[in-house]
Amino acid sequence: MKNKEFFWLDAISQPEISTFVNKLGYLPLDFGIDIIDKFANMFSHIIDFRSPFTATHSSGVTVTAEFLAKAMDFSDNEAFMMKIAGYLHDLGKLTVPVEILNKAAGLNTDEFRIIRSHTYYTYRILENITNLEVINSWAAFHHETLDGNGYPFHLNGSELSLGAKIMAVADIFTAITEDRPYRKGMCKKESLSVLNTMAGNNKIDSNIVAKVAENFKAISEARESAENNAVKEYKEYRSIFKE
Repeated sequence: MKNKEFFWLDAISQPEISTFVNKLGYLPLDFGIDIIDKFANMFSHIIDFRSPFTATHSSGVTVTAEFLAKAMDFSDNEAFMMKIAGYLHDLGKLTVPVEILNKAAGLNTDEFRIIRSHTYYTYRILENITNLEVINSWAAFHHETLDGNGYPFHLNGSELSLGAKIMAVADIFTAITEDRPYRKGMCKKESLSVLNTMAGNNKIDSNIVAKVAENFKAISEARESAENNAVKEYKEYRSIFKE
């Protein structure tokens, strides 16, 4: 138990989570699909726009996860749920101080632990919202691994749903292929090498990685298009607050 971050985070975080959830309010799950979509998309921008390093990340993860869900024969409704999960997967980063998100130098041990805690907070925040259980499990477990050495709950392959496994691959794919202010994204050969190595080490699902390889061009184009739109929105956001 002592090696499972969630145990200690549970012990110290409940008051903060309750306060955050009260301020957050609730997703309008009784509204139409378009409203839920726009609401979750809005939150993805709130999450991403706090840092130029990840200003387009949720947009890229969302389209990648939705594409992979369809490739893995998810229904239209399940693919839509995956889209919402993609928008919200980094919700817990709202608890991470901006100075840590924007730190150009390497993180120290304490800062790294704070960054790692974001998945825990994503889960604990979303579990307070009615009817979001499946979306939560897909969104919040994207840093869990098949061998049980991920975080914060150390779930293993038998405990992770296919949706959670898809989100993990989508998050990694997006992180390594997207451009960041401090480095260029990886090319196809480099990206697939990373993904195949992780699959070989029992970190991520090899069947999902195979779908990435099979559809690499289409996924990359969808990710780039989504992130280009997010860049435009980010620049508009920055210009408004500079005025």
